[in-house]
Amino acid sequence: MNDIKNKIIDLFNDIEKNDISYEDLKYTLQTILEGNVDKKEVYSFLDLLHFSSVSKIISDKGDVDFWAMKIAHIIEKYNFHSGQLFIQRVKRYKEKTLFITIKGDNVKTVSYNKFWNDLNLISRSIKSLSKNSDITIGILSFNQYESAAVDLCCLAYGFRVVPIPLNSTKEHLSYIIDEANVTHLFIGGDKAIRLFNSISKNHQIKIIDVNSMGLIKGDALSWDNFLDLGEKNNSSGLDLSLTNQDMSWTSTIMYTSGSTSNPKGVIFNQTNIVSKRFARALALPDINSGDIFLCYLPLFHTFGRYFELMGSIFWGSTYAFAESPSFSSLLKDFKIVSPSVFISIPKRWVQLYELMNETLDLDLASEESVRDILENYTGGNLKWGLSAAGYLDPDIFRFFHSNKIELISGYGMTEATGGITMTPPGDYVVNSVGRSLPGIELKISDDGELCMRGPYVSNGFYKTKNSESFKEGWFHSGDIFEQKNGHYFILDRKKDIYKNSRGQTIAPQKIENLFQDFDLVKSVFLVGDGREYNTVLIYPNKENPDFNFSEMNENQIREIFSAMLISVNGFLSSFERIVNFSVIDRDFSSEKNELTQKGTFKRNNILKNFSNTIELMYKKDHASLFYKDKEIKIPNWLIREIGTIKSNIKWDGKKIIIQDKNISLRFDWNNNELSIGDFYYKIESQIFDFSSFINYPKLWLGNQKFIEFCSSTIFRTKESIIYPEINIEIKKATFEQKNEAITAHSDSDFQLENLHNAVTLYLSNDISSSVFIDKIISQKNNEWSDVIIDTFMQYLNHPNPLIRLKLLETISPIVSEKFFVNQLRSNYRYLKKLASEEKFIFDVTRLSNTQYLAIIDLLKSMHINIDEIDETDMSFIQEILSIICEYGKIHPTKFISVRSELIWWQLSHSSKKIQSAAQKEYYNLINGFRQWIGPNTSLTIDRETKKEYTWSDVVIFDENVRDKHRTLLLNAIEKVPIIKEAIFLFSNDTIVHLGDIPLEGIWIKHIATKKEKSSFRVLIKTLSLGTHNIVVNLNQGLDRGFFEDEIRWLILMGISELDQNQLVKKFGGYWPEESIYTEEYITDETVEKYFERNKEEISDTNKRDRWQMRWLHYIWNGVQAYIEFWHRTNYKLAIDPPTPDNLIIPQHDYAIGTRIVSISDRKENASVGQFYLDLYTSYIIETELKFSGLKHMADWELIFTASLEAMKVKKGIPILNKLAEDVSQKEFRSKFKELGLTKDRITSFIDEFKNYGVLTKPVVFAALRYERWLDLNPSAKNEAKASILKELYHDYNLNSLLDEYPETRVRYFMMTCLKNSGPELDKYFQSIIKEMREKKISPWNLKDSIENILENATINENEKFFLARMLYPHIDAADYVELVKTRKGDRQNLDLVFKTEDSSGRFYSIRPPFHPKEIAKFQTIIAKENLSVTFTADHEFLFVINSRNNVIGGLYYKIKNNNRVHLDWVVIRKKYQAMNLSKRLMEDFFNRMLQKGIQIITVGFYHENFFYKQGFVIDQSYGGLVKKLDQ
Repeated sequence: MNDIKNKIIDLFNDIEKNDISYEDLKYTLQTILEGNVDKKEVYSFLDLLHFSSVSKIISDKGDVDFWAMKIAHIIEKYNFHSGQLFIQRVKRYKEKTLFITIKGDNVKTVSYNKFWNDLNLISRSIKSLSKNSDITIGILSFNQYESAAVDLCCLAYGFRVVPIPLNSTKEHLSYIIDEANVTHLFIGGDKAIRLFNSISKNHQIKIIDVNSMGLIKGDALSWDNFLDLGEKNNSSGLDLSLTNQDMSWTSTIMYTSGSTSNPKGVIFNQTNIVSKRFARALALPDINSGDIFLCYLPLFHTFGRYFELMGSIFWGSTYAFAESPSFSSLLKDFKIVSPSVFISIPKRWVQLYELMNETLDLDLASEESVRDILENYTGGNLKWGLSAAGYLDPDIFRFFHSNKIELISGYGMTEATGGITMTPPGDYVVNSVGRSLPGIELKISDDGELCMRGPYVSNGFYKTKNSESFKEGWFHSGDIFEQKNGHYFILDRKKDIYKNSRGQTIAPQKIENLFQDFDLVKSVFLVGDGREYNTVLIYPNKENPDFNFSEMNENQIREIFSAMLISVNGFLSSFERIVNFSVIDRDFSSEKNELTQKGTFKRNNILKNFSNTIELMYKKDHASLFYKDKEIKIPNWLIREIGTIKSNIKWDGKKIIIQDKNISLRFDWNNNELSIGDFYYKIESQIFDFSSFINYPKLWLGNQKFIEFCSSTIFRTKESIIYPEINIEIKKATFEQKNEAITAHSDSDFQLENLHNAVTLYLSNDISSSVFIDKIISQKNNEWSDVIIDTFMQYLNHPNPLIRLKLLETISPIVSEKFFVNQLRSNYRYLKKLASEEKFIFDVTRLSNTQYLAIIDLLKSMHINIDEIDETDMSFIQEILSIICEYGKIHPTKFISVRSELIWWQLSHSSKKIQSAAQKEYYNLINGFRQWIGPNTSLTIDRETKKEYTWSDVVIFDENVRDKHRTLLLNAIEKVPIIKEAIFLFSNDTIVHLGDIPLEGIWIKHIATKKEKSSFRVLIKTLSLGTHNIVVNLNQGLDRGFFEDEIRWLILMGISELDQNQLVKKFGGYWPEESIYTEEYITDETVEKYFERNKEEISDTNKRDRWQMRWLHYIWNGVQAYIEFWHRTNYKLAIDPPTPDNLIIPQHDYAIGTRIVSISDRKENASVGQFYLDLYTSYIIETELKFSGLKHMADWELIFTASLEAMKVKKGIPILNKLAEDVSQKEFRSKFKELGLTKDRITSFIDEFKNYGVLTKPVVFAALRYERWLDLNPSAKNEAKASILKELYHDYNLNSLLDEYPETRVRYFMMTCLKNSGPELDKYFQSIIKEMREKKISPWNLKDSIENILENATINENEKFFLARMLYPHIDAADYVELVKTRKGDRQNLDLVFKTEDSSGRFYSIRPPFHPKEIAKFQTIIAKENLSVTFTADHEFLFVINSRNNVIGGLYYKIKNNNRVHLDWVVIRKKYQAMNLSKRLMEDFFNRMLQKGIQIITVGFYHENFFYKQGFVIDQSYGGLVKKLDQ
């Protein structure tokens, strides 16, 4: 026994020294639990546990639940009740202030000793009142020291005590007095007196007038007289009651408010009360004896009584009675007592926050000024806060957190002595009520109800057996919860949850809570029990300064609240969404029995009181026509437009008839087939809704009979809203309409009517339909482009091929390039099928640049599959070659591209007809282009001297130019526009005339003569158009066929396009009559010369590493260039030999521009195997032999990868398979084996490709540079790593590889920042790469894939940091970003939060809305700008959020189709408009749209200058401003 005593003494000493051992604490606990330890030592150990330092040690170990349960066991076993707890604290804290009572600016204090003396006196007085019989004390009083002392005395000395809610009704007060058998009632304050006086005649009990006011009816004992009884009583039995209390006996009863029935008395014993104090201390280990509680929560509630009152004593702290619960009085009390702990209902925290916002601009004020003023209001010492009994905006939580006040939330019930869950300090989660407190066991039942048990959970209700709330040892809370990551979230009261008419479960409180932060709303009530859909009753906040409801008409008010409901619906599942609402003229009230004492809804009473209003929300806005199991809904407005009444509308399953108008409409509905007017449809519902049908114009445009039935009113439809259950069915009769009344001259003020006319004419086989379409497209504010496209998409297969073509030609300005080329090809095939002799006509002037490029892409794809196309496509190619030729003639900047394509088809292995057509169009193009260029001017006049001069005056020759060459060259320059054409083609489309060149401005020098071809450098200086260099090549004896064949290959290889690199110098022009062609001039040296110049350094062993990397670079580029030449000749020709002397390669490994110097030395290729053998030997082996310092850096895998890069995967893999066959052939086997190449090695590479894709050269070199950087910066932080990653990604232009190699970005990250992430992440990446290569996912949108990793993989913060940057390439290294998972209804999103900084260093977040309230705040911002807007369900938002988590601006938009969005408004609050935030917002918006694959952003004509600065331009085809995004 002495051992445990000494151990406890040692622990107290350790506390003094702040050197506590957890192991010693645990040992002492186990000893007490296992042995029969003296009660005195146990009590001493329990005393030790109230110290903050001890609680911290236990909390840090994460052992709080274990300790809470064991302490509860000890408390019960050793009879440690409230009285023993009080004695301990009195002995320890003696004269320290326990209570403070505030009166005005004065305070009265009570020390721990004084408190204990008062308890002794009160206990003797109560003993005198009892006359040794059982008594039950009731307390009906406001918060004051005397009433609290009575309560604490009863708990200490074993008198049953019942604190009675001061807000009880008189009926409830009578009930409590009777049920609890209250024998003596302590009454304090005016309100308590009035309440009791109203029932005094019904109760014969002893009354103590705590405040001695003398106003209580009947015989009441004054407070002083009551205390006199104690003075006279020297009973010794009271000391005995301190030691001998039954820990399981009901010490106190606390009554919960009865919302629909009588209050329930919750019973508590001493184990419940005392164990809770230890549990709460373990949950809040930093609260200690130095804290001061400022308290106004009523002592008849658990938080006020147990947490604040009992908690203050437990911790040895100070409890201050607030003079009044009013906010102004609390502010005064803050300054008087300087509390460190303040527990309050949410409203007081809101008021404090609003006071701060009124005092200074929280958005722009400095942290220091905010903190100073907050400390001034709260007394300068506030550290802890708790928001109890209601919802508090998360922004307010964050505000106090950011200002060093740990405001916590929680959930509690009277039955659990108050708190059940609590937000642990520093672990706040939005809308969570925290984690479970130590010592309580929680479970969520199958229906979602939270259940609990534990030492501080009550055993039941007083005088109630078999309660539904207490079953099988568990208390059932009646609240529906969900748990996420250990945090609990309350959804609703179980009794309030209902099911709709389809049996789907609705939690009304969860939905109503979404409205809590709307400044527009004061109260909202959800309706929908047993109904088809949900509706709400809304009482507006008429004091909202931003919306003056008194000046608004009904439509304006409905528009505002409609937008609000749309924003809420965006966060709900489909079956939870709100369909209708009513703005009510009064709030819900207690007087009408619609609210409980807690302010919660009495739902049945509200449903009853507002039944008429509710029924109006469910009143049909349509007439229903039935036939068998089908229903037609005709809206009331349409019935009014027709001019009839509901009873006059009939439907017999075949026809709708208006009996009083002699009007009918064919409406033949059979199964899922439907005929309406002139059209046929498929329907997937048993209900047809006229309103939905009309709001989707593509379904009825052209249906003349339907228009006649409905009247022209439907042309006023404002926007197209999809009606997914119905689609047009195209039949032969669809294209046999007869509408003679419409002519091409008909016009209407409604664009929809013009579009209807166009569709009608189109379906009537009238080609003049294009006039209407063109008229709509050409209008400045054309809003119907999408409807035009959607409508005619249904009727693409018109039986008349010429009308099909005319339609395509007409709508070409508004359709996508992919759709255009597909239809062009399809329509041509149809034309030739029906009318093979009919001429193919297309107006080339309507082609856009993107459509031209799409035609080029189509031609390239057809060439790849040339062996598979039929005669019709062969003919189509010839027509398309004619189209691109004409396009090139009217767009000279496209000349090079068109020329290259035409040459390509001449060299292809296509039919002779195509080759001939290509040649014909080539000459047509050349002639047209040169007509546009114009002939040479033979004579000009000097601008200054006014003297005449000719070409011979501007041309001078270097001395190395032979006379005969001088004559030939000068004659050619004078005769034809060689110079003018070449400069235009090699420059940025510059036109140079003789007059632009000064005297002696052209210098010509001989470069080389090889194989009867002489090359000359021509340097042209101009007066104001810069200096230009070209090369003129002169044929002096080469076979013309060979010469012109070379020219064709030079043209083809000298152009750089998306899918191919420029391999030779750019080609200028060929002038056959002069035997001359021009090309660009390049000064760089060949690889061979570069090596020769650095031969000494290459041999230097100290510089070996540098040259190995350079050689790797030169191998990769050189091999790829030679393979690409071979590939582009369709594997016919190869450069012979493929040596470094014939290559120019940029020195930097990230630069592009590898060139083959000459293709004159070319040979016909024998086989795949021979090509690779020559390449490997001539380019790699022989070069390494010649320059011995070049270590062997390239293996066959590099050659294979270069092959896939040069030929692309589709062509490259078959070539590698063919190489595998050749390697096994007898003629090659030994040679390749000697070089280390086998068939297995090739197949192994191909297998690796299937798993990981292509590891391209740019990725490899970027990764190598990253590794070198990391070696030099081993301690680099993630931000620095991200910076170099983005820099390298940009330097190596990796984005450009994604279309062909979608795995590029993933491979790049795998080889750099995520290189050591382990096999789990590697498997996820393999899966992503496979899906990308199979085109199941886009490399531009990895959102779902990354979300899957975050959801299921075990990843650390570093990996999460870099995954965010993998997902969003536009993120800068310095940008702070976060991937946040949000839930909207039944959808979970992964959203990017992008942090940006303004010019003053303040930080902001750019992100989508996470809560409906943010959309509401955005609406308020828009309203303040006097803008009239309406949000729809299709709108999406992007907001700017300041550091206080307030929306300060944003934008909203609609996704129109897969590649276009329409931006409606961009708004920033005025005080933020000079901070460059709108630019940051737009940049982030553009990047996010790019990530979604959006290519086009449209906006209306407003704030044009702002949008011009953002890169928008006017585009009439879209009816506004347009910005095109580049991937």
